[in-house]
Amino acid sequence: MKRPMPTSAKTLPSAYSSLDKRYSERVAVTCPVRYSGEVPTQPHKGEGVTKDISLSGCKLISERPVTRGTLLSVTIALPDGEGPLKLTSAHVVWVSGCHFSVRFMQISQSDRKRIQAFLWKNITHDTVQNQRARFRLV
Repeated sequence: MKRPMPTSAKTLPSAYSSLDKRYSERVAVTCPVRYSGEVPTQPHKGEGVTKDISLSGCKLISERPVTRGTLLSVTIALPDGEGPLKLTSAHVVWVSGCHFSVRFMQISQSDRKRIQAFLWKNITHDTVQNQRARFRLV
């Protein structure tokens, strides 16, 4: 017969509960960003910085708010010695004031490899921001 788990073991800390919604590991890194997009009521165009980045998207801080659901073109100046990374299909999935997150909808294989290489070079215990890592750092 199975014993019931203690109540305290059933609840996960908040740092762990958000992992279920993420598609890939995020790394805290600040890079300059430019973005633009169109919605019927207003154009979205601005500059900002990344707060974190992953293979599937990034969190941005900008000087002006955007609308959830907007499709943006995003240019990220990754500090990897190459030119700016230009992504033409970034969907705004979360907004809080001038902070927002985008999911990369269409990304080329070469851009995906570039982001992955950048993440592997820059990941440390400090850059995963209180998250349970999905892999081991050696």
